[in-house]
Amino acid sequence: MTRSLLALLLTLLSLLGPVPQSRAQGADNPLLAPAETMVSTTHLILTVPMANNDTLATMARTIEQRFGVTLAAEWPLRSIDVHCFVVRAAANSNVDSLITRMEGDTLIRTVQRIRDFQTYVAPHYSDPLLPAQTALTEINAMAAQRLSMGSGVKIGVVDSTIDRDHPDLLGRVDSLRDFVADGRQERAEAHGTAIAGIVAADAENAIGMVGVAPQAELIGLRACWQNTGEPGRCNSFSLARALNFAVLNDIPIINMSLGGPPDPLLAELVDAAIKKGILIVAARGEGETAAFPASMSGVIGAGLGDDHCIPAPSIDVISTAPDKDYHYVSGSSVATAHVTGVAALLLSARPDLKPKDIERALREAVKQESSGPMLDACRALRSVTDNTLDCSPS
Repeated sequence: MTRSLLALLLTLLSLLGPVPQSRAQGADNPLLAPAETMVSTTHLILTVPMANNDTLATMARTIEQRFGVTLAAEWPLRSIDVHCFVVRAAANSNVDSLITRMEGDTLIRTVQRIRDFQTYVAPHYSDPLLPAQTALTEINAMAAQRLSMGSGVKIGVVDSTIDRDHPDLLGRVDSLRDFVADGRQERAEAHGTAIAGIVAADAENAIGMVGVAPQAELIGLRACWQNTGEPGRCNSFSLARALNFAVLNDIPIINMSLGGPPDPLLAELVDAAIKKGILIVAARGEGETAAFPASMSGVIGAGLGDDHCIPAPSIDVISTAPDKDYHYVSGSSVATAHVTGVAALLLSARPDLKPKDIERALREAVKQESSGPMLDACRALRSVTDNTLDCSPS
């Protein structure tokens, strides 16, 4: 074949375009895409029953052809025995009508829009004259640490990237996992690093700060991404993957310093975690009512202003920041980290405790102060150990 003929043939093929086929790769080698490329206006997340790779590829191709959508990503959610497809609708599609059609299709188990979530932060104040943080004193953590430091307890931090090289977090981060897939997982991010410091900053290095449970082990589950000076953003797909990992690996406590609208798929995964005896602590949010998943039964909500949630420090709390730094942080995300840390103290002292036992102990340990209700870590620990621990402030 002459070069000119070959060139003509290639030109004709390019004009015809590729042969339509699904890019699905199956449960063993799933197709991934950066979570931040998926948006609620055009992307839907579907689940189908778990099957072999060939069957899943056929399902994906059929869905693409039947509904005029394009497969954007996929991932097996083995914790609830389903396979997840993320599809992109055409720009001019009526997405609500498309969802209705998909809901009536026997091939599809569930369908929903990709939903957006965020970490919760209040305005950051960098004034060096701000008074030193008193969060550990507020929740009486130092007295509780006479009996428990959180040793032996693993905590999954579903958040943005933790700076595992921070001097106060060296040795505290067992592992880091990335579920955003944007190629930036090695770059430390502010929110995840702050939450990690509040929960488990080193107490024995004679520098920086002390975490609530300074001997707990953290597993960073990156499901949120963050630009400098902005709250972390997450979505249904990245959060589902992180929760799936936590459930499959039996991580006993999951910290979710984030929230958003009700999400059926995430609710199913949260229920799966609860049924396995995993404790989930989530941020109440800053609105009038508790955000999801803090609003779910069985999830411990953290924050002020809601009887459903455990009150904990959330304003001007100093914590670790990227590049060996420390910043003041505020918001119900911060309260969540404190409650998670106290839960770790309880579980370390009593490894046989069930999530409902921990929740009961936390609720019964809320004290009434002149400034409002506040969790008392020492009271909670004393109640589950039958110990004569002196809860007088250190």
